[in-house]
Amino acid sequence: MISRARKFTLPGLLAATAIAIFAPEAGAWGRLAHRASARVAEGLLTPNARAAVRDLLEPGESLADASTWADEVRSERKHTAPWHYVNVPIDETQYDPKFCPAEGCVVSAIAAMKATLSNPDAPRAERREALRFLVHFVQDMHQPLHVGHRGDRGGNDTQVQFFGKGSNLHRVWDSQVLEQHVSGEDAWVKELETLATPENREKWNEGTTEEWATESLKAARSAYLDGTLKKGAKLGESYQEASLPIARERLAQSAVRLAFLINGLFP
Repeated sequence: MISRARKFTLPGLLAATAIAIFAPEAGAWGRLAHRASARVAEGLLTPNARAAVRDLLEPGESLADASTWADEVRSERKHTAPWHYVNVPIDETQYDPKFCPAEGCVVSAIAAMKATLSNPDAPRAERREALRFLVHFVQDMHQPLHVGHRGDRGGNDTQVQFFGKGSNLHRVWDSQVLEQHVSGEDAWVKELETLATPENREKWNEGTTEEWATESLKAARSAYLDGTLKKGAKLGESYQEASLPIARERLAQSAVRLAFLINGLFP
């Protein structure tokens, strides 16, 4: 488990068994988004980092393949569920460690995975899993509804209609806003690469993981229409036009920052 008072490495994290009440049903972003973000991140790795990643992962496993692993093992590793998100009420001004429970959250899990990857004495299998978790959790933290919430499990309990079809707010932000725009993985890689300019990379790589979580909190306010969104709301073109730029930028930031962290771990 993770606490504010003690430092944990992956073995300590894997001993955790509790599951938070507000665990979202779906992993942040859909498979398409996770893979597209990871592909862009892989293209931004330094030669040393790319070689280290290739050496750690299974033969033939790409960073995109690794990006969905944490969701794939959630059903058998239920204690990892709280590591995908952190529940911060949308009326808070910023992320605070007090919102990270004893069993951990996405912010503390990222720190723990970085610590494991930085430890040359950690078993190879643990470092491989830490890399897979890191990829996924950095992406998860950039999905606004995996930080900001209104007591509705990150939007899972807020039923809405999206372009006339029943959904929930979490699913809308996981995948539907993105797929309403374009559904192909290759197309999204190109979209994200367009945003990952040298200027944006320099700007986005500033700050801490906690500050990046605060960015998602602020974006979540927009997702909830500044707290005015109600269950059963009919969301259509105007919501899509307002949400797509936010979702696109958060996904691009996840790619850039993931590469930044991995490059720093393998200089």
